[in-house]
Amino acid sequence: MDDSKTSFSPFKPFSEDSYKALLEREALLKERELHRARHAQDAHLVDGELKFGAQDDEDSLPPVNPQLKEGCLLSSEFGRFPSRLLGIPIEEIDPGVRDKTFVVIGQRFGKKPIYRFSATSSLCIFAPYNKLRKFMLRLLVNQFFDLVIFLTIIANCVFLAGGSNATSNAEQIEYIFLGIYTTECVIKIIARGFIMNKHTYLRDPWNWLDFIVIMTAYITILVQYSAHDLPSVNVQGLRTFRVLRALKTVSIVPGLKTMVSALLRAFKMLFEVILLTFFCLMVFSMFGLQIYMGSFRNKCVKNITGYRNNPSETYEDYYAAWIRNQENWYQEDEEYVLCGNLTGSGLCPADYICLPDIGDNPRFGYLSFDHFGWALLTSFQLITLDFWEDIYNKAIRATGPWNVIFFIIVIFFGSFYLINLMLAVVSMSYEEEAVSAGKEKEREKKEKARKKHNAVYDFKPKRHSARKSMMKHFDISKSKSSGPSDSSTTSSAENKSNNNLLEDVQESESRTSAVDPNSDNMTSTGFMSVQLSHKKDTEKTLESYDSVLIIKADALLDPDIGPLVGQVIDRNCNCCEKWMCLYVPFLKMQNYFYVFVTDPLFDLIITFCIFINTLLLSLEHHDQSSALTITLSISNMIFTMIFTLEAICKIVGLGKYYFLVGWNIFDLLIAIASLLDLSLEQVDGLNVLRTFRLLRVFKLAQSWPTMRLLLTIIVSTLGALGNLCLILAIVIYIFAVIGLQLFQTQYTEQAFGADKPRWNFQDFYHSMLMIFRVLCGEWIEPLYDCMQASSEICMVVFLPALVLGNFVVLNLFLALLLNAFASDSLDKHRDSSTERSKLMEGFERLRQLLCCCFSCPNVNKKVDYEEMELGNVNRSADEDSVDQETERPRRVSKQPLRLLPISSFKSAIENSRRSINISNNSTKGYGSDLDEIASGTATAYPPDEQDLSKTAPNCLPNWLRSYCSGLDSFNESSFGKSWALLRLKVKKVVDHRFFEFFILVIIIGSSLSLAFEDIYLPQRKQMQNYLNICNIVFSILFTMEMMLKWLGLGLTEYFTNFWTILDFFIVFTSMLSLIGDQIGLGNVDVFRSLRTLRSLRPLRAISRWQGMKIVVNALMNAIPAIINVFLVCMVFWLIFSIMGVQFFKGKFFKCVNKTTGETIVSDVIDTKSDCLVNRTDTMWENSNVNFDNAANGFLALFQVATFEGWMEIMADAVDATDVDYVPRRESNQIAYLYFVVFVIFGSFFSMNLFIGVIIDNFNVLKKKYEGSYLDAFLTQSQRNYYNTLKKLGKKKPQKTIKRPKNKFQLFFYNLAMSSKFELSIVVLIFLNMVNMAIEHFHQSQAVSEVLEMINVIFTVIFTMEAMVKIIGLRHHYFRFLWNLFDFVIVSVSLLVLWSRYFKPNQSSDDIIQKILDNMFVTPTLLRVIRVFRIGRILRIIKSAKGIRKLLFALIISLPAIFNIGALLFLIMYMYAIIGMSSFNRVKINGVFTEIINFQTFGNSFMLLLRLATSAGWNDILDALLIQSPYCDTHQYLVPGSDVPITATGGDCGTPLLAIPYMVSYIIIVWLIVINMYIAVILENFSQAHEQEELGITEYDFDMFYVTWEKYDPLATQFIRFDQLANFVGELEQPLQLPKPNEIALVSFNIPIMEGEKMHCLDILIALVRNVLNEVEESEELKTLKEQMEAKFAEQFPARVNITVKSSTLQRKKEDVAARTLQRAWRSYKAHKAMRNITALAVQLKIRKASNAGLRTRSEAIRSLDAHLNTALSNYFKNLDHNVVDANISQNAVHDFESNQHS
Repeated sequence: MDDSKTSFSPFKPFSEDSYKALLEREALLKERELHRARHAQDAHLVDGELKFGAQDDEDSLPPVNPQLKEGCLLSSEFGRFPSRLLGIPIEEIDPGVRDKTFVVIGQRFGKKPIYRFSATSSLCIFAPYNKLRKFMLRLLVNQFFDLVIFLTIIANCVFLAGGSNATSNAEQIEYIFLGIYTTECVIKIIARGFIMNKHTYLRDPWNWLDFIVIMTAYITILVQYSAHDLPSVNVQGLRTFRVLRALKTVSIVPGLKTMVSALLRAFKMLFEVILLTFFCLMVFSMFGLQIYMGSFRNKCVKNITGYRNNPSETYEDYYAAWIRNQENWYQEDEEYVLCGNLTGSGLCPADYICLPDIGDNPRFGYLSFDHFGWALLTSFQLITLDFWEDIYNKAIRATGPWNVIFFIIVIFFGSFYLINLMLAVVSMSYEEEAVSAGKEKEREKKEKARKKHNAVYDFKPKRHSARKSMMKHFDISKSKSSGPSDSSTTSSAENKSNNNLLEDVQESESRTSAVDPNSDNMTSTGFMSVQLSHKKDTEKTLESYDSVLIIKADALLDPDIGPLVGQVIDRNCNCCEKWMCLYVPFLKMQNYFYVFVTDPLFDLIITFCIFINTLLLSLEHHDQSSALTITLSISNMIFTMIFTLEAICKIVGLGKYYFLVGWNIFDLLIAIASLLDLSLEQVDGLNVLRTFRLLRVFKLAQSWPTMRLLLTIIVSTLGALGNLCLILAIVIYIFAVIGLQLFQTQYTEQAFGADKPRWNFQDFYHSMLMIFRVLCGEWIEPLYDCMQASSEICMVVFLPALVLGNFVVLNLFLALLLNAFASDSLDKHRDSSTERSKLMEGFERLRQLLCCCFSCPNVNKKVDYEEMELGNVNRSADEDSVDQETERPRRVSKQPLRLLPISSFKSAIENSRRSINISNNSTKGYGSDLDEIASGTATAYPPDEQDLSKTAPNCLPNWLRSYCSGLDSFNESSFGKSWALLRLKVKKVVDHRFFEFFILVIIIGSSLSLAFEDIYLPQRKQMQNYLNICNIVFSILFTMEMMLKWLGLGLTEYFTNFWTILDFFIVFTSMLSLIGDQIGLGNVDVFRSLRTLRSLRPLRAISRWQGMKIVVNALMNAIPAIINVFLVCMVFWLIFSIMGVQFFKGKFFKCVNKTTGETIVSDVIDTKSDCLVNRTDTMWENSNVNFDNAANGFLALFQVATFEGWMEIMADAVDATDVDYVPRRESNQIAYLYFVVFVIFGSFFSMNLFIGVIIDNFNVLKKKYEGSYLDAFLTQSQRNYYNTLKKLGKKKPQKTIKRPKNKFQLFFYNLAMSSKFELSIVVLIFLNMVNMAIEHFHQSQAVSEVLEMINVIFTVIFTMEAMVKIIGLRHHYFRFLWNLFDFVIVSVSLLVLWSRYFKPNQSSDDIIQKILDNMFVTPTLLRVIRVFRIGRILRIIKSAKGIRKLLFALIISLPAIFNIGALLFLIMYMYAIIGMSSFNRVKINGVFTEIINFQTFGNSFMLLLRLATSAGWNDILDALLIQSPYCDTHQYLVPGSDVPITATGGDCGTPLLAIPYMVSYIIIVWLIVINMYIAVILENFSQAHEQEELGITEYDFDMFYVTWEKYDPLATQFIRFDQLANFVGELEQPLQLPKPNEIALVSFNIPIMEGEKMHCLDILIALVRNVLNEVEESEELKTLKEQMEAKFAEQFPARVNITVKSSTLQRKKEDVAARTLQRAWRSYKAHKAMRNITALAVQLKIRKASNAGLRTRSEAIRSLDAHLNTALSNYFKNLDHNVVDANISQNAVHDFESNQHS
């Protein structure tokens, strides 16, 4: 019999006995649970620690093994699994599982996954050992089962994508799919059971999805065949559920589970975010409903003309017909223009009048705030920032500029905060899931490494064998050479070579130990070791051919070792020697090639070729000359040959090592693709192969560390990125098929006329593009089209697609990058990608070659590349290595030869470099920070900005002082000392805060003066003179400030500080501009530009505002990383730009009517010649944004990446036919895919790199400024404890309102302070909001009256609430801001009711009406604000914990958001000044109106506020690019004037200024500053989540002090000691200690002050420590606690001023000691009484029994002794202190006497 069968196996088949054993174990576990429950409150001490529960309570079951969970792979560490048990039920293999389960081990492509099933009978029929169920189990775990289902799903998806017209046999095919899915469902139900127990079918959420889809299909069939008269749309709607089958792929494809698990993990918090967002949306909708209801119906109507008196038609009828006639409404660009009658609103043109309630709302009537539903949709559009500029422009035109406040609140809170909260939730959930998945992968890697023991995977065992084998070989060689001549077979030359090789090996080992001094063997450095043996061995490492020694490259311990004379290194595989006849000459040639390709100069030349090739590729453009075309063609051939030769040379030189590096394989593929492109260049239709040559740009990564780092990150995330793209494809597919099923036939000409929208659901291709557009955030316009074609049911498709696709799935892109950009991940990638700068080495090599040709000094100087790279490598080691190299034998080449770097070798070298780095930087690292912060000298800004000098610094720099020989004598003279004293006083003046404040005021004044220099200034001569005078005064003041700083700080310090250099530049340009204005050169372009630079004056305010300075410093520190990422993104975009040029150059031209500007379709004109020659009213015009060259391609791609104007660009690309041909609608639909690919990689990915870099730098800077290096030496528990302690001092007890003694007031006091009363008022507020939401435009009179009556009722209720609180709280009512707010609302509401229903006289009514008219906001708006009182009851509702966390993240974000907002305002202010001074003359065209322009500062600022979100910036840029003949190049008109003004440029745009202006603004504001909001929100949300995970939040502290107020109503901060137990028992979890809590309070050792008082902070610290469990003490933690105690002493002086008398532990010890002494004293008294009683009794017995016999006496004594022993035993067993000593003595005497009588 086989030994494996007889040995013990942990795997046993599941039988009926196994099931009985499970039942017995279940009964035993239940009994133990009951035992635990009975003794749960028992307390006892175990090793000095307090334990609860039964003393014998030990859990017999171990914890669940995470390696044995369902879905995990069975590891070999659990034993070898018998193949006969595969697919058969076996007993549970995890002893920690408590359920009644069994396990089935499947076999799936070589792996053994674990399946767990319920051991109960499935469907109450099939037991686990039932044959049918066993058969179903074998089917279910079969490796081909999921494959068949997966292929079925794919086929079904393809079938569904065909739409309703896919095939004529659609019904029959659908039945086949339904049958397969039903069979799968039945198999799973029989195998698993249905729902009753764990591990059954419906306990899996994915099975719920399957079950619902199958049941829906059967319901559809039943409805279809049982009720033929039902509308078909219902059946069609039910059929759309079939598309959910695509989600089954997630449960089948393992890689998707991490992504989906992250989404499921985020679902709960996402629900809370969505709930908070919906609540805020309701509030925003209420505001919009009250402000804009009916406003979007305002239109400009032509003045009435042509009316004649006609008896059949009155003037009123004529007027009504006139204003209803759409031909009389003013429109522009086929859209009716809105207007308003308020101040600042849009005006109508001449002969038009603005009338309200004319026609329908814009956008098919869907864009409005006329009732709550449309207001909710419009508000949602605002916070998603999709086409929100349309609402913004219309609202300002209709109601005036003050409405910008509403949009600022909605955008900055709703969009920048609430929407980014979803990103924070998804990011955090993905990070947690990635960590858990990473642990699982690490475990699998360890398992694989454990199973592999060969030389490739296990280096360490081979090292010693290699060494011994080498030494053995040399010993054999020596013995042979020293033996007899007939036995000597080795020449002396070979012996010498071998000895030299041994020396090389020894030298390499010494260098290895130098690299890593801690390593005890070679393998610690990562070098590959291979066993060496003799030539006759199987591994030939040393071979001799014709006196040439061949050394295998694998045998080299150091890659830099080169061959000696007579040696060659073999870098080829073993089979190469067999197939080559001239192998040794080939190896010699290979060694020379190796020297050539590893020379740094070779890399420099290749990098130069890549750069030139990239430059030449980007030169291609439309209408290029034939010479350039020929040049580009020849250059392509040349560079193709160069890169091919590079690949050949590297293959020859490196041998097999060429294919070990991914970059080399990438280069080879590029070379092959280039050759393929070159060979097929003339073949039509294969021009797409030209794009392969663009991949050469990526070769720059080999010499560009940043690009290589980012590409390494990208490559490392490719797996997750692929899974994410697959999820994205699934989401797009599902919603595309749903849209296809519902709306395929709805997009007809009846709904849209001839202009049918491009984006529709008419086929699957367009459906997927439509959903992709929605996922990009553009959803509102296609939704309008869909609702126009169908109905409001379109929201069912669009809104879920937006929320799920854009807010969740696409946020995973950023979450993925943020996880990759984590500091530890970055360090890991830097370790693997950072090496010697090949570029620097190449330049140094070039310098050496040039110095060889030309005489130059220091030719032989050794350059330390590592020091150039890292700056911290010891030069002594390098010098030693140089000395060693000089003693070594002569080499083939001066340049050291090295193998291609192996990753392990690189990581070892980089680790050693980094350790040197840390040791050199340790002198000013953590230690200095610790000393600074511990001493209290650390500031919120870097130390180099602190001016601590008490003497005036040197005025001149040192290099200039050397030329002035008399400076020392001047300084020693009396005048020099007076001069130095004067400078010191001036320095004190300029450093004084009042001086800085004065300069700040001047800066603000000068900045404000710039805002008045608008287009109307030439008409206001007086203001112009005032501004000129102010400009002169400000310039003089700034110049004086500059000179004072020169005098006080000195030129050296002044011109070495960034902020003072900025001041100098601004002052210098202001003075030049002022001089130019005074000499009459103000209109010259140069001086106009200098005047524009005056707008930089607000930048000077940054250095005076500390909060903004921190933000700017953060940006300044992030600028290098941002520039690097920007350049890498430019490389990505360059590839797509050149590709776009190749695809679309010259194809965006169109034939345009000169007068109307309409595009002529291809049905009328076909070519350019037809447009220019055959017609005179047309012209051949190009689009402003095109792909005619690489620069224009960049601008076009930037618009696509920002999703602004990309619809127009895609329309041009899709309609493009060929050069000089008229575009044809959707003639090139494949072009959509170009933009889809670019959006994924150029927008989703590369744009998010900016966010990743900014957040990474933000976190680094946050640690720097917050001094977080202090806790670098703390453990995680210590850090949590320290961070919690820092928050304790922020809150203090508050005084409570005294309870009134009057019973009448006491009743109202109790009512006002009741939480139920507060909750009922909030419910009434919500009901009031519902009442307000019912209000709508054009509501009936009955509805108005009902709503008015309800409003009166609510006013009365809220008035009564105010009266109740005023009576109960007295004057304390007005201490709370919410009460004041409620009082104002109630008062205003009563005034409104008074004026409406009670009119005592006309004068009082007029007064009230004037008060109401002069109010800034209406009473209705105030009632809307009241809804925010929900915040007051969040602390009452325990289930609102998640929302409290979200609001807490907002609260702690406010300071940083305020600083960032201030910086944003400053940047917008400067750009508004620049835009007003540069573009105020541009003609009103395109989207420009009398409100949307740069003519005034107000218009400029409002426009830039909109552009801060990149909304419609492409339209603004188009308007700024206006050129002749559409404008006048010599003069312009001032609005309101008919007299033209002559000026350079006229009213035309300036493209050279407009493009950089707009692009720079979008990059700075939208990509950088706005992303800092995201960084702040992510960081603070993570902080809030960490607090929640920790168990203690700010809310818990609030609840602590709420309970404290009951025991300390006067806020003395103390309570009595006897109140402590009740107090901690009344707290809420987690701080609560339910009674009995005496032992816990004793263990806390809380201090007790004089008067038996206890301080709130001491109690809170003890409770916090209890929640955080045991925190280990360390010296660092003690130091930090001492610092915190010092802060607590400042915040709680009463705690310091009172003496600590005892503590809870000391008090308990005293109590125990007193009780022990009591018991001892009582025991002593009892013993003494017993002795006296015994003596007395004996004497009495002796006297009374003197005549008795001896026997009677001895019996009496024995009886007395027994009774005494019994009494004493009972006494000492009973520890009750109420036992009376007298009872013992009396009982003893009574027993004694009774015995005597007996």
